[in-house]
Formats: sequence, C-alpha cells, structure tokens
Amino acid sequence: MSSTYRVSSEAKTDSSCTHPAGACGTASVIGGRLAPEVTPWFALGMLSGVPVIEAKLPAPFRAVFTTRLGGQSEGKFAAFNLDERSGLDPAASANRTHLSQAIGRRLVSPTQVHGLRVTGTAEYAAGSPEEPCDGLTLHPLLDQGLAPLLLFADCLPIILYGEADLAVVHGGWRGLLGGIVQRAASAMMSAPGGMIVGPSIGPCCFTVAETVAETFAARYGEAVVRSAAEEVLGEVYRVDLWAAVDAAAGEIGISSSHVRNLRLCTACNRDLFYSYRAEGPLTGRQGCLAWAGGEA
Repeated sequence: MSSTYRVSSEAKTDSSCTHPAGACGTASVIGGRLAPEVTPWFALGMLSGVPVIEAKLPAPFRAVFTTRLGGQSEGKFAAFNLDERSGLDPAASANRTHLSQAIGRRLVSPTQVHGLRVTGTAEYAAGSPEEPCDGLTLHPLLDQGLAPLLLFADCLPIILYGEADLAVVHGGWRGLLGGIVQRAASAMMSAPGGMIVGPSIGPCCFTVAETVAETFAARYGEAVVRSAAEEVLGEVYRVDLWAAVDAAAGEIGISSSHVRNLRLCTACNRDLFYSYRAEGPLTGRQGCLAWAGGEA
C-alpha cells in the first residue's frame, strides 16, 4: 500500500470540533488531521485504488478502515458506501465486491443490531446472514479465506488483537454499556494484548439525554461525561465514548499504552466519513475489514 493519499482540497469540515490539535483541520491530507501521537500506529494508503487507513497489527493480521472516498455510490451515499442491506444504494454491492477482490477473501458481514453477540467468522458464515451479531473473531486457520467486515457511521470500530486471533467489534453506546468489549475478549482464543479504535464520533459531538449520561457515569466513571455547551434537541450532556472504551480496555487487561485510537471524529470529518448523527439516517456506512496472511 502506498503511504499517503490526497483528499479534495475543497473538502469542508465542521470547525466547531474541539479535538486534539489537527484532528478536524481542513488539510487535504488525512495525516494532517491526526494527532502526532497516533501516527506511528496507522498507515494511510490505497487498497486497489480505494483510500484506506491501515492499523499496524502484528503478523499475520491485517486490518483497514475504509472512508467514504473512492467508490461508485452517488448522492448522499457517495462514494464508497458498504451498506447493501438497506437496499437504497445499488452501488454498495459493487463496492463490497471491490474489497473482496482486493484482498482475495470472502467478506463476512454480520447483521449488526447494537447487541452483544460475538462469534467466530467461519461460524457466522455457516449460519443465516440475517442472524444478529456485533462482533467477529478471526483465526488464521479456523477462518481461512474469510474476512470479517463490520460497518459504521459514528459507532466505534474496535479491534482487539492477541497472539492467536483478533476480534472486530461494533462498539455503539448500547454495546459499550452492555459489555461488548468484554464479550469479545472472552470470545477470543488468546488474551487480547492491544486495542485499535477507528474513526468514530468524538466527545465533541456525541450528545445524549441525562439518563444516558447518568448510566455512563455509573458504569465508567464521571470523567466520561461532560455538560454540553448548549442544549441540542433536549440532549444536554456529551459522553466521551473514547474514554469509555479506554476504561473497558482496562477491564480486560489492556493498559492505556496499548490502546491505539485514531481520534478522528466522523461527525466532524464528513468529507471523509459517514455520520448518522451529523447526516441523519439517509447516509452510508464505512467499514472495518480484517484478514490474516498474504499481501493486499
């Protein structure tokens, strides 16, 4: 994969974000938006012509986060939407096929429901594609030839990795409260030694009602909750899902020094990512794709 790629110089972002320096700038290169401390753990590149952000994982594992750039989708779904289940974007299937051919693997994409089920990729592939599931584990031998693909548009794409296998997890706020990270760790064959968090909604933009904020404070501590600067449709608190997932990592034995968070807010960087919160339900989904062995 090439080391960098360019984003349109006319791309616009939300200037109200309060991320770490550079994360929400309007620079034409994604690297210009990353905080310096995260750049050693991610590589910006192309996967058969499609822009991706690769998480640097120990061999034989590979994992990338796609963006909304480089595909065939049009309109509100432009351009690399991967959500074919909605039936609203006829190009989504072609975009998924492009990914599958690029890595030479069959994609396994579960029906995500903000639940707590985590299972093996091959096990899920052998069942009904409509079965609800929000996390897949990947083992180089047990899941040979398969690649888990989970979809996101603000929720946290989470990768847990260990010596023998990894897990790709859909970390929505309900899942984080319910223990999806802890479930994924239990589903793995090896103890997770590190966590990767991909593009997702940041504390700058994730506003919630008081009841949700109180639940997060009770579960992960008051530090994950802050008051919103102004009331937004009755939602007066901001929850820091990034801090919550850090706390969840600690509960499964992963130290903060082994949590690598890209810290790119999907709601602030809508030229790069789809955001349900910022764009409404009629939008696309980017993906977190993992596989084992071989070059792409």
